[in-house]
Amino acid sequence: MAKRLLVVFLMLAVVCALLTGCWDRKEMDDFSIVAALGIDKVEDEGRYEVTIELINPPEVVGGKEAASGRSSTTTIYSAKGDTLVSAIRRISQQTPRETFFPYTQVIIIGEELARSGIEDIFDLLERNQEFRSTPRVLIAKDNTAKNTLSILSPLEKIPAEKLLKTSKVSGESLGETISVKVLEFGRKFTSEGIEPLASGVSIIGQSEDGQSQSNIEQTTPNSLIKSEGVALFKKGKLVRWVDREEARGILYVINKIDRAIVTLDCNQKTKALSISVTDTRTTFRAFKTERTPAIDIHVKQEAEVEEVLCEMDVADRHSILDIEKQLEEKTKQEIEKAIEIAKEENSDVFGFGEAINRERPKAWRDIKKNYEEIFPELEVNIQVDAYVIKTGMRKETYRRE
Repeated sequence: MAKRLLVVFLMLAVVCALLTGCWDRKEMDDFSIVAALGIDKVEDEGRYEVTIELINPPEVVGGKEAASGRSSTTTIYSAKGDTLVSAIRRISQQTPRETFFPYTQVIIIGEELARSGIEDIFDLLERNQEFRSTPRVLIAKDNTAKNTLSILSPLEKIPAEKLLKTSKVSGESLGETISVKVLEFGRKFTSEGIEPLASGVSIIGQSEDGQSQSNIEQTTPNSLIKSEGVALFKKGKLVRWVDREEARGILYVINKIDRAIVTLDCNQKTKALSISVTDTRTTFRAFKTERTPAIDIHVKQEAEVEEVLCEMDVADRHSILDIEKQLEEKTKQEIEKAIEIAKEENSDVFGFGEAINRERPKAWRDIKKNYEEIFPELEVNIQVDAYVIKTGMRKETYRRE
């Protein structure tokens, strides 16, 4: 009996020793949450300048601590280094807490760095377990990531939220920008027959004016962040910006249009119709010609009449057919222009090469070594089918009454 009690006692002792808690645990008070990460190219004191936007929780959620005299919801820190890791670690010399990256929402890359090449920075973003694959990639157009992150914005307490939501809302409303995650962007770097895209953000006004608290205390801020343009890449380098209809043409092809506003002509009056494209579905396939593969693109659109500034009876079927025909032609022209630009830069941002590899693998093996010479001459056929499904709550315009 005594022997059995001794065994039980020893087992309990071992169990108690194993239940002493998490020896390496860390409390949230030990961390500072990084909302956004900015990366720029520098010539002095290293290769990179890293800028992080840290959240000040009391200022975001309010409460007693928020009334202590501090008013900014975020704090910006920067440091330079030969590698991204060394630059990030140097920021620890300025912050009282360890930086915490799993909740990072946005990664902004300065244009100068984007033009010189950004393949290397994705090694850290995909290799390090602290970084998730979900942050959106944005390019600071005509500016640095540091300046862009420093702009204080009204309506949103956290500037990173402003950047993320502005890009998202712009893409959903106008169809001229694209939301790209780190994982998708990095995958296209290493895939054959496709090049990555990213949306741009620019600063309206002087960046210095937007870094003070007064910028968000005015009804008309001195500086604002604007979602603008799509960046085309080739072999890891930004080669060209495309805007408005040209950007929309690219997004039509890759099936990344949520909504778009298109202006059409009405009788003899130019740009007198506002048409809202509410749904777009694009497919393309590769097929074999006598010499090389070719691409067939099919776009199907649904649209609504938003505004009529001319004499037109939108209840008349002939008027609707005319609108549909114009919309089909305009969409086709935008796609043709987008393809022309991509061919000029020899950047297959559409993934035509990837489609050939997927659907005609033997043909791809024959051409992939010379694809850079083949892509600019690639045959592309475009078919657009547009349907007007709603004309609004008025049948006739005021000009007819």
